[in-house]
Amino acid sequence: MKKINVLAVGDPATYVYKDSNNKFLQKFEEMTGICVQFDIVKWADYYTTLLNSFQTYKYDIVMIAGHLWLKEFVDQGYLLKLKGQFKENYQYEDILLSIRSEMELEGNLYLLPSFCDGHILVYRKSELKNKLSEVVSIDQLIKIVENNSCGQENIFVLKAHPSEIFLDFLPYLRSEGVDAFDEEGNTNINTKAGYLALKKYINMKQYCDKHVSEFGNEEVLDALQKKKCILGVSWGGQLGQIMNDQCMEPEDLGFAALETSWNVTWSFGINHLCKNQEQAALFLEFITSQAVDQVVGAYCGNPTRLSSFIAGKDIYRWYPVLLKMLTNAKPLPNLSNTGQRIGILTEQITKAFNNEIKVEEAFHGLNI
Repeated sequence: MKKINVLAVGDPATYVYKDSNNKFLQKFEEMTGICVQFDIVKWADYYTTLLNSFQTYKYDIVMIAGHLWLKEFVDQGYLLKLKGQFKENYQYEDILLSIRSEMELEGNLYLLPSFCDGHILVYRKSELKNKLSEVVSIDQLIKIVENNSCGQENIFVLKAHPSEIFLDFLPYLRSEGVDAFDEEGNTNINTKAGYLALKKYINMKQYCDKHVSEFGNEEVLDALQKKKCILGVSWGGQLGQIMNDQCMEPEDLGFAALETSWNVTWSFGINHLCKNQEQAALFLEFITSQAVDQVVGAYCGNPTRLSSFIAGKDIYRWYPVLLKMLTNAKPLPNLSNTGQRIGILTEQITKAFNNEIKVEEAFHGLNI
């Protein structure tokens, strides 16, 4: 029997593909006679496993963090171009325009989308003094937290773990008119605006759990679900899990996009070591189809196609806000060493957040 091997990142969205109730892999095998080995690797080990897969053949298809990694991997020759000759019912144009732009580089198609992770504010409506709009600026968010604190601790939650802190901080930075780097790779973060953004971010720590420096996706999900906070920022791709049957009073949760939200689209691409490109392309078309996207979106909370948003808007209350965020979110520039640059900034932000260095020292003399 023909076989293809897929490497996927450990995220709630990817477990949908292997769910025995959906039988996606079984259906594909029945349709094509191609068996799919679908390996899910936890986030902590994923990047190393991915890089190894580019050196020694093990996987035909891999998952990529959209524009964060695309240029670097294309420049290294790790990803194959996709022909883009889809069946008529695939409807590539149904994929949101902002997401399609992440799939392509310099006029060539390399990826097809799985799910998105963009900044979404989740809040307890009954606990806030004022009704929120669908889009909130960082300064408005700060005021909302301040006005609703009333001397309480733990009303807010940050994703301040080193694996998340850079992207959690990014909307604060952008709210001061500064981005981490420009299209040429230059940064103007070592400015008054950059330091003001970092001060604002660190100041929010006083409203959070004392262990917030250890908070990643799971801890934020738990806090929002279990009413351990009033509001916090999470990913669009986590909303389905936040709103599952473990959520306390889910009808009380409201949603807003950040004015300076960022988004990345986790996507499938074909490894340059792929043993059978034609079979791999068939699977990509199947696993990112309209029917599968609706199921993935319902489970993780963030589909990638307009038809999925339209079909689910009356069931999944956050879809209209999410669609607005995805339409307006600004990606980081396509650079060949984005990961390295983020790593340097993450180290400095983390040190400042944990009071290991002064805020004013965080961005001084950075070599990025």
